[in-house]
Amino acid sequence: MKISDILAGKKTLSFEIFPPKREEDTFTLIEKTIKQMDTYSPDFISVTYGALGNTLSNTASIARHIKENTKSEPLAHFTCVASDYSKVDSVCTELKNYGVENILTLRGDMPKDVTTPVFSDFKHSSQMAQYIAGRFPGDFCMAGACYPEKHPESENMRKEIEYMKIKQDAGMSFFNSQLFFDNEVFYHFLLQARKAGVTAPIIPGIMPVSNYAQLDRMIQITGCNVPLKLRNYFDRYKDDKAALEEIGIIFTSYQILDLMANDVDGIHIYSMNKSSFIAKLMDNIGYVATEFFK
Repeated sequence: MKISDILAGKKTLSFEIFPPKREEDTFTLIEKTIKQMDTYSPDFISVTYGALGNTLSNTASIARHIKENTKSEPLAHFTCVASDYSKVDSVCTELKNYGVENILTLRGDMPKDVTTPVFSDFKHSSQMAQYIAGRFPGDFCMAGACYPEKHPESENMRKEIEYMKIKQDAGMSFFNSQLFFDNEVFYHFLLQARKAGVTAPIIPGIMPVSNYAQLDRMIQITGCNVPLKLRNYFDRYKDDKAALEEIGIIFTSYQILDLMANDVDGIHIYSMNKSSFIAKLMDNIGYVATEFFK
């Protein structure tokens, strides 16, 4: 089923997972996580792949596993980096044969220490989305990424939203947002996007944090704002692993509850493949979530 059709009738719950780097580890490391997530009846599970597409075969295999063994729809990531017309044709044909109907098209992060060109036929995710829509008409629902605090390479927020409108016009029928920790930032971004003519559902992406290094890494990668109270919590208990996990669960629970109270289009959780953490989080918000996602 296409995720756009699900979103037409309800709010969605979704998780993101990433494949192991080694193909032989694919299901031994990820199957348990998928099974645990399936107990919460997510509407879809998105599957990433690494720089230069180095886990692409695993991404397709895991998407197939989700389609055949869970009640969720898979959302397969596909990046412009290291992709050309031939690869897109091959992968989309494979996904179609597996019954996978949803693709998240991305430019992709620029890999480090690579001197050869990483772009050939596609430089922007909108170009890839247009190509897939023309090459496989009606076969796939395309999704895009958006950035409530702008992509690190964007000139400003106005340009960021202009790019978003281009993606929508290219055929992307909904957006998953980059992670953020300040809900007010997301609400302001959502208002600006709607004013600019972005009508597609925009699903906020939430990253539960459970250790100090992870929080700093997310700041460095995304440039996201961290509310002072969250930073103070983590500074106070930076050497206490159990305390940081508890703080992370409580903070993320409140963040999601606030988003649901403000009637967002859905909730997308970047799981980092931590099924036990997700279980505690979902138990915290269980009753409200049941009402919100029904």
